[in-house]
Amino acid sequence: MHASRAFCAAPRHVYAGVISNKTSKPLKCTIHYATGTNNNTPNESISVTLDAGGRACIPEREYKPTPEATFTCRKVVSRIEVHDDEKPYALEQPFDGVTCPVTEWRFDLHNDHIASVNPTTLATPTKIENPVIAQ
Repeated sequence: MHASRAFCAAPRHVYAGVISNKTSKPLKCTIHYATGTNNNTPNESISVTLDAGGRACIPEREYKPTPEATFTCRKVVSRIEVHDDEKPYALEQPFDGVTCPVTEWRFDLHNDHIASVNPTTLATPTKIENPVIAQ
């Protein structure tokens, strides 16, 4: 008898992070959160205006799945919108580079797009001139 294998992929959810304005002008940005199985239907949003070169935290949001629940669930960042006078633009989940649920993700606002950036790939190795060696 042949047994079939079912493969499940981890959800590509972003729960919180940082948003950075990489432009030379202030930008208003709205972060949308969603719950439930349809994570592209936002049910909460927050807005922030970032100065040129500024950055802000995308806070984690929670909800109770039912009024009787004794636990909370995390809301998922589902969409980020930039309200630019020249041309508004947005980025929706699934976000590039997200392969599993994360609580720290980075979004960079550019003049015409939003970049999804894995913060762990940004670390550059530090060269140690005189390393201390345990003996």
